[in-house]
Amino acid sequence: MERTPWSWWRVAAVVVAPVFGLAAIAVLIFLLTGSPALESVSTAVGLGLLAGFAVALMIAAWHVWRLSRSAAAHEFDVVERRGSDAYARAADQLGSEKAPVRLAGLYGLERLAQVDARYRQTVVNVICSYLRMPYAPPEQTNDVVGDVAERGVRVAAQRIIAAHMRPADEELFWPDVDIDLSGATLIDFRLDNCRARLATFDRAHFAGDISFVGSQFSGPVRFLNARFVSRRADFQTAWFASGVDFTGAGFAGDADFNGMKVNGEAQFTKTVFAGMVDFSQAAFSALGSFRTVMFVGRCEFAGAWFAAEADFSGSTFSKDAAFNGVRFGAHVEALGAYFAAHCSFRSAYFTRNADLRAARFGGNVDFTEAWFATTAMLDGGRVRVDVDRSLTNWPRGWTIREPRDDADARLADREGSWGYLVKFNSPEKPPVPAERGAPPNAP
Repeated sequence: MERTPWSWWRVAAVVVAPVFGLAAIAVLIFLLTGSPALESVSTAVGLGLLAGFAVALMIAAWHVWRLSRSAAAHEFDVVERRGSDAYARAADQLGSEKAPVRLAGLYGLERLAQVDARYRQTVVNVICSYLRMPYAPPEQTNDVVGDVAERGVRVAAQRIIAAHMRPADEELFWPDVDIDLSGATLIDFRLDNCRARLATFDRAHFAGDISFVGSQFSGPVRFLNARFVSRRADFQTAWFASGVDFTGAGFAGDADFNGMKVNGEAQFTKTVFAGMVDFSQAAFSALGSFRTVMFVGRCEFAGAWFAAEADFSGSTFSKDAAFNGVRFGAHVEALGAYFAAHCSFRSAYFTRNADLRAARFGGNVDFTEAWFATTAMLDGGRVRVDVDRSLTNWPRGWTIREPRDDADARLADREGSWGYLVKFNSPEKPPVPAERGAPPNAP
């Protein structure tokens, strides 16, 4: 460190302070006693030395503290400069035209974030930004060599994100990370057993092997208008603590939500499921919205639990729909829903209103052992009568009225002959079953 005028002052203070202390004490003794006694002078000298030593210690301690503070600031500047330089080099490498250089940039960013936790969210943001850049999979571009190389870089970027979101590996885990992959093209994207805060996949394109099995998200998660073109999208036992939104999403293959738990709202409005979809044992603690959903393949809700309102209004079930053992803890609405094939509510539990008014049933319907707290509302329902209905079992008080003529039997948007659901009496309310409590799959 450079010597300043203050440094000279401190040296002078260390030397002069004892002298002035001795002189002051000696003068005081002389004035009080009239003679500088030897014992008084020795006492004065001792006290003066102690006073000077104390002052010297204070000044030395302050000087050492100032030196350590300066050294810490210098070390911090060095670390910051080293981190900034490493970040800049890695970011430049990501912009290279050569795939190996881009890979080196990704791994450079990963090392930086692993060493310095302050860079973790920034590094995740940069990697997500890279994945959001426009890209066409090789199968869409005649499998050009450059596209294949870029595919490898993107898969590596996805693996880097997933590897640091798994709490099972404490050394690699980066807690409280947010990811934004809106509009990204994701290939063989596996985020299974991961944990993150919030995640955004709006308009994302998922291809290959897709897995969110066992993942947990503490913040909101969105898949607005996302496209899943893989054979299977797996969300088994995933947990969404603040809700999940699949509005407008499309699944070209099978989708598995078995055991999924959603503490906030679950939005599947206008979602299209082209393959089989399984919501067995899923648990929804807030609104579960399946309005105007297209279930092209078979759908399964066996053992699911809806603690709040469930809405299936306007949805289309093109194949078998199974709601066996479902527990509806609040109002259920399926206004105008269309069940083209077999529809089963065996042992379903309706604790509030079950509103299926204007619904259309094209196949067998089974409400065997279903329990309703109030009379089921099927007013305005239409039933196809020119098919085998030997397995149909309606709720109490409802029956089918045949159409009056051919004109009355037609529906504008459906083929076949359609009758009407009508009440034939006012049945006694069934006994209230024993309270079942929350199911084991409750969030």
